[in-house]
Amino acid sequence: MLRATVIGYGPVMEDVLDAVQRAGVLDVEAQPYDLESAAVPPEGAERRSVDEHLAEATFVSEFLGRYHTSDAPLSTFVAEKIHVEPGRFFDMRYTPRMHSVYRECVSIADALAAAERETERLQALIGDLEPWHELRLEIDRWKATERTRLLAGTVPAATGPAIRERLREQVAEVTVQELGPSGDRQAWLVIAMAESFEEVRAILLASDFTEVTFPDLGDYPAEEAESARDRIAELATETVRLGERAIVLSKEHYPESVALVQSLESHRDAVSVRSDVGRTERTFVVAGWIPETDRDGLTESLKAYGDSVDVNLREPEPDEEPPVRLQNPDWLKPFEVLTDLYGRPNYRRMDPTPLLAPFFLLFFALCIGDVGYGAMLIVGAWLIKTRLDVTVGVKRFMDLLITGGAASMVVGVLLGSYLALPIEKLPVFLQKLQVLDPVKDITQFLLVALAIGAFQVFFGVLVAAYQAVRDRDVESAIFDHLSIIGLFGALAVTALAGVAGNGGLVRASLVIGIVGAMIMQGRAVQAAIQAEEGRSFDRILGVGWSVVLVGGVVGYGVTGSLLVLWAVLGISGVGLVFSKAVRRGVIAVLLGAYNVYGLTGFVGDMLSYLRLPALGLSGTLVGLVFNILTGLVWSAALPLFTKGSIFPVLGVVVALLAVAVFAVGHIFNVVINLLGAFVHPARLQFVEFFGKFYEAGGRPFSPFRFRTDGLVLDAGAAGEEGGRVS
Repeated sequence: MLRATVIGYGPVMEDVLDAVQRAGVLDVEAQPYDLESAAVPPEGAERRSVDEHLAEATFVSEFLGRYHTSDAPLSTFVAEKIHVEPGRFFDMRYTPRMHSVYRECVSIADALAAAERETERLQALIGDLEPWHELRLEIDRWKATERTRLLAGTVPAATGPAIRERLREQVAEVTVQELGPSGDRQAWLVIAMAESFEEVRAILLASDFTEVTFPDLGDYPAEEAESARDRIAELATETVRLGERAIVLSKEHYPESVALVQSLESHRDAVSVRSDVGRTERTFVVAGWIPETDRDGLTESLKAYGDSVDVNLREPEPDEEPPVRLQNPDWLKPFEVLTDLYGRPNYRRMDPTPLLAPFFLLFFALCIGDVGYGAMLIVGAWLIKTRLDVTVGVKRFMDLLITGGAASMVVGVLLGSYLALPIEKLPVFLQKLQVLDPVKDITQFLLVALAIGAFQVFFGVLVAAYQAVRDRDVESAIFDHLSIIGLFGALAVTALAGVAGNGGLVRASLVIGIVGAMIMQGRAVQAAIQAEEGRSFDRILGVGWSVVLVGGVVGYGVTGSLLVLWAVLGISGVGLVFSKAVRRGVIAVLLGAYNVYGLTGFVGDMLSYLRLPALGLSGTLVGLVFNILTGLVWSAALPLFTKGSIFPVLGVVVALLAVAVFAVGHIFNVVINLLGAFVHPARLQFVEFFGKFYEAGGRPFSPFRFRTDGLVLDAGAAGEEGGRVS
C-alpha cells in the first residue's frame, strides 16, 4: 500500500472526487492536517435530496422485487444479477419518470394493504355472524320497544341450561331463543319486559354473558354475511388487478430501479466522503491508501485536471496502519475465502493463505476421498461458475470446490475409492494404485491423520518462531516456540525407545526433554544470571547454579544416578536461602513447569485431526449402503428379462429404478458430505493451526467507488463487481 495525498484547486473538487470514485482505487481516510472539513451539512438541500430520492428508489426496488420473476437458471437459489452499461450507470439520476413510478407503486401498495385489512375485517365479521344465521330478524331491529327490551349475546354452552333455569325461577316474563354455537359458547337472543329488564341483565352478567352488537349492519345476519362474502370477492378481483399492474411495472422498471438504488447510494457516498476532505480558502486535500499496483490508475484518472491537481504517493510510516488487500497468484485466490472468513492479517504480518492452502486441500480431499465424488464436485462447480450469473465471490468459491474435487480424485485413487465400489471389482491397474484401504486398514488411516495433524500443528509453531525472528525477537523464537518442538521431539524419541526396549534412552530423552522445556519455557537461566546493580557476587552464584542445573539434568538423564539428582536439589535448596538469583531461577523453573503443563493442549489439538478419517469413512460407508440398495434393485430386474409377455418391459423399468437409486444416492451423499468437508477442515485451520501463530485484525481495503451490489457493469455478460468496469 502507498499513502496517497491529492491536493487540488478548490473549484475542481467535485470533478476530482467523481474521477476518484470512478477509478475505484483509493481508500479515503480523514485528512490528517486539521483543516476545515468540506462536508455537506445533514440539513443541506443536496444531502436531503439524495436521502429522499434514495428512500423512494429503494421503496420502488423492494416493492417491484416482490413481483419480479427472474428467467435465469436456478433463480430460486442464485441471486439475479442486473447488467448495466457502465456509462449509463455512472450517469443515472432520479428522474420525474421514476418519481411517477414511485407514486404509482405507493398507490398500489396502499390499495393492496387497505384491501388486505378490509378482507381480514370482513372475514372476522362473517365468523361473528355465523351463530346468528338462523335468526330471521333484521339487525337494525335488535333494539328496545316501548314495553320490551332485547339483549343479543353469548353464554358458556356448558352452563346454558342452568342460566335458563335461573331466569325462569326469578323472572316470570322473559324469552330466550337459542341460536348457533360460537366455539364453546352459545348465541342467545333474550327478550324481557321493560320493568324486569334490569333484573334479567343482572342475572345474565353474573353468568358470564357477553353482549354482541353489530352497529353498522341492518339486514338479516345471513344476508349481511353473504354481502361480506361478495365484498371479499370484489376485493380479491381488485387485488388481482393491482398485482397484474405491479407485474407490468416490474417488467418495465425493476432492473432500472435496482441500478438506480446503487447509483444513488454511490452518490450518497460521494456526499458523505466530503467529511474526510479538508479544504482551505482555495484548495482541498484528499488522503487515503492505494495499492501500489493501482498507482497508475489514480494518476491517469486525474490526468485531465493537469496542474490543478497534485498527487503525492509515499510508503507507509512505521506508526501507520494501512488497509489490507491480499495479493496471491490466481491458483491461490480461491483459498483467500478461508482467510477472509477468519479475518484479514495485520498489514505488517504475513498472509496465511499460502500456508493454509495445501493443508486445507489435503484435509478436504481426505473428507471426500473418492474419485467419483471428486469428479461430481468438479462438474457441478464448473457448471455453476460458467452457466449461472453469479457473483465473483461465488465464482471464487466454485474454484475452491473444483480444486478440492481434483484433490479428492487423487486421494480417491490412493484409497481405491471409486463411488464406494468394491476394489476387487475394479480393473487390475486401478487396484495396483491403491495405497491404503480406509475400511480394512482403519488403524493405519487414523495414524496417518494423526501424523498429518502433528505436522501441521508443529509447522504452525515453526511459523510463529519465524515471525519472532523476523521481529528480531530471537529469544522468544528459541525459548517460547522451538522449545515446544524440542519437548515433543523428545517425547517421540521416548516412545520409539520404549518400543525398542532401550530403557536408558527412554530416561534420557524423557528427563532432558521435559526438564529442558521447563527451563526454556520459564527462561530460568536468564532469570538466574540477569545483572542487578551492586550484586555481582549474587550473579556469579546464579551462573554457578545454572551450570549445576543444566549439568545435573543432563547427568541424571544420561546416568540415572540419584546422587546427581540429590546434589542438584541440595544446591538449589541452599541457593534459595542465600541467593536472590537462585530464587529467581527456581521460580522461573516452576513457571516453566506450569507452561509445560499447558502444552498438553497440543495433544488435544492433534487428536482433533481424527475427525478427517471419520468423515471420510462415513462418506464411504454411506456410499456402500447405496451400492447395496442398487444391487438389490438390480438383482430384482434381471429375472424379469428371462420371462415373456410384458416382463421385459418391467425389467427395464426396474433397471432404470436401480440406476436412479445409484445416481440419486451418490449425489445425495456428496451433498451431505460437502458441508462437513468444508467446515471441519476450515475449523482445523482456524483453531489448531492459526492458534499457533496468526492473529487477525487487519482492516480490509475498501476503496471509494461506485456501489454495484447485484449489478454487473457490462451489459450482457457477467464480470467483475465492486465498482469496477467488467
